Amino acid sequence: MMNEKISKNEQTAFLSALRDVHVMYVKQQLTLLSALQNKFGPEVAQVVEQENCALVCRTYLAGSTGTGSIEALINLLWEPLRTKGYEFSVTHSEDGVQMKCTACPWARLYRNLGGADWGYRLYCAVDEDLVKGFNSQIGFKRTKTLMEGDEYCDHFYYMKE
Repeated sequence: MMNEKISKNEQTAFLSALRDVHVMYVKQQLTLLSALQNKFGPEVAQVVEQENCALVCRTYLAGSTGTGSIEALINLLWEPLRTKGYEFSVTHSEDGVQMKCTACPWARLYRNLGGADWGYRLYCAVDEDLVKGFNSQIGFKRTKTLMEGDEYCDHFYYMKE
């Protein structure tokens, strides 16, 4: 395989096409999930959420190593997101670590497509299970999400007594 350099214009065109494909995929996903829920009832949403939580936990936590600390959790889950369009701050206190996420590409996409309810189930709902799977001694609280229309997400991680 040759290592070819691509121009800035080619890179921009590729990223634009990739975004278009991603939007098309999410629209399809929303259509299918809504059709299933309309046909089989609200239990579909619960099944989707449960199965997605299990899948995401297996994917993110598989082979995860580290101290099991809150800092290790943030490094695993949050830090890689900085390069993917997420914007957030991290504030340490004696009680725990407060995250304030002010930009989330998933929230922007799902909300723009009218699918925030499914976006919440597919992305936001897994947060508590991820924390438990990483270290059951870490607690998690959240009262706001961008997906639900708040101006930011307020993830708080703390060590249980």
